[in-house]
Amino acid sequence: MTRLFTLLFVALCFSYGTYAQKKALHIPVSNYPEHHFESIAAGNQSVPDMVAPERNGQLEPSIANTRGGGAIWSEDFGNGWPTGWVADDASGLCPWKWTTNGSHGYFNNSNATDYADPINSTTAGNGFLISDTDSANHFNFGQPSGTTYQYLDTYFATSEIDLGASYNSLLLEFEQSFRFNNSVDLVVEVSADTTNWTEYTVQGGVDNNTASADPDLVSINISGAVGASQTLYLRIGWNARVYFWMIDDMRIVEGLADDLIAEKAYHGNVVEDWEYEITPVSQLTSKELGVVVTNNGGNVQTNVTCNYAIVFAGDTVDDGSFLVDNGTLTPADTDTGWFDTGYTPTEVGSYTVLYNISSDATDEEPANNDLSRVFEVSEYEWSHEREGLWDGQYGGYIVPDSDPQELEEYSHGSLFFPVADAELTAVRVSFGSLTSASSNSPLALTVEVHEVGQNIQDIVDSEIEGVDIEDDGWQTFVLDDPLFLDAGTGYILAVTTPGGEDIMTIDGWGEDEDFGSANYGPFGTGGAINWYNGWGFSSAIRAVFDPTVGINETEAAQDVFRMYPNPANENVRLNFESNEVREITLTDATGKLVGVYPVATGSTNHQIDVSDLARGVYFLSVLTDSALVSEKLIVE
Repeated sequence: MTRLFTLLFVALCFSYGTYAQKKALHIPVSNYPEHHFESIAAGNQSVPDMVAPERNGQLEPSIANTRGGGAIWSEDFGNGWPTGWVADDASGLCPWKWTTNGSHGYFNNSNATDYADPINSTTAGNGFLISDTDSANHFNFGQPSGTTYQYLDTYFATSEIDLGASYNSLLLEFEQSFRFNNSVDLVVEVSADTTNWTEYTVQGGVDNNTASADPDLVSINISGAVGASQTLYLRIGWNARVYFWMIDDMRIVEGLADDLIAEKAYHGNVVEDWEYEITPVSQLTSKELGVVVTNNGGNVQTNVTCNYAIVFAGDTVDDGSFLVDNGTLTPADTDTGWFDTGYTPTEVGSYTVLYNISSDATDEEPANNDLSRVFEVSEYEWSHEREGLWDGQYGGYIVPDSDPQELEEYSHGSLFFPVADAELTAVRVSFGSLTSASSNSPLALTVEVHEVGQNIQDIVDSEIEGVDIEDDGWQTFVLDDPLFLDAGTGYILAVTTPGGEDIMTIDGWGEDEDFGSANYGPFGTGGAINWYNGWGFSSAIRAVFDPTVGINETEAAQDVFRMYPNPANENVRLNFESNEVREITLTDATGKLVGVYPVATGSTNHQIDVSDLARGVYFLSVLTDSALVSEKLIVE
């Protein structure tokens, strides 16, 4: 069943990152007419082109420069638009321009009334190149962008670059700053003959609607595209509808002869199966590792090997090595190796996998040969959340509204494939603070479990109707009766909002919990209701197999005290409904007494430190003058 989704995930996973392919392109022999990417809104007057200042210094040496002396070729744009370079602007509205200003677009926080900051490059003061798509669209098509902005295809092409000699290893480097939308590619094309082009993308792992580092340092191994040629051509650009891309301080330097780079690492085979960040003991299998390696040097690398160690509680519990693909990487090639370690974790807790890449040659830049990943083994919980290495997909499942056989239009879920039969007792979801109803009443949600079939997602009889979300953060939705899940069958655990103007934000442990992974609400142009995906992390939706979930969570307990946060990992706070509480006791899941905490006479609140307790399920009991009530506490 797993392989039904393999093609989907392969497409998602490899849509990002640098890659190369051959293609034929036409570069115009003459420049397009001049266009201004900036305008003055009042009267639509044009802003004149800027005049290049005198060159104010040479390029600072890059890391690669310092290895071999200096750059083979460089351009810092200190003399304005380079002679012979071509603005290849298919739109006629948004040619790349030389400037000393940042974006003049609507989304630069000034509503197109002023310039944003320029790139923070080494020589920004003497000018750089910009594609200001946002400004071009705003002044030509106006707002709102969702209905009026156009995709503008715009590139620039260099004249012939003379290297003066043939090189075994070449790196193209430059500084950039960008913000992009709709997962467009930032494209760099390299050719030795203007007929056959090799394409690279340089947006890296930056998420939609977010800005890159400023500056973002780009280094591309172009050895394979140039070969033995002593000359080359560059063509750089994108097909975008909003935001900007700025480039400065371009250079070509001689690369290293022997340099492997460990690009990414995995602790589960994301092509054949799913990678889970948290796995319950009942669903553990032998740990399969993967690593992506690039040959960034000029020599063919042989016996390319991944050496690994799995560390738990400070001790190495398993180690070994495996070849990356067939062990041979030619210059500029990238490949992935997978290996089943045969090791199955046995202890609950956090594990760290250490990866190191080696080959027969001595690596000249060993600092980029190491990676690490963390995974967790839990007693009862299962989740894809946290790492988000596959650019936010990781089993995440956004449901299209175009197929009536799919989940409800307003649902979002995560996909799980049990390796052993299990009984699902609850679903836990972490909500961002924006989660709210359009009215004053609490937001009513439905939690569903769907079984994955050949062409249809059939709902399993497990709907939890009318779940009220009064506060943001972790919410546990307990099934009335445990739901049996079959090994080898896929299940989608989904949370559904009623739609309308209600807002549902599912945390993904990103930089901002309110745009962590999946959001439903008025996020469209003009407040239109739709989905919005934020940072590249999978949704914090957990399957729970805890047989004790729901025990002692009674109305009687709620009438006596409120306990938060739950789960907890540091302190637990209790608010009492009256001042008659005398004592608090804490026991573990076996009934063993963990602690006794007297309560001061007349007190209506108390705090307990649980930071030293082992992860697991505990029961907290409160003794009053008239009753003894208990509630379950989860310590993480």
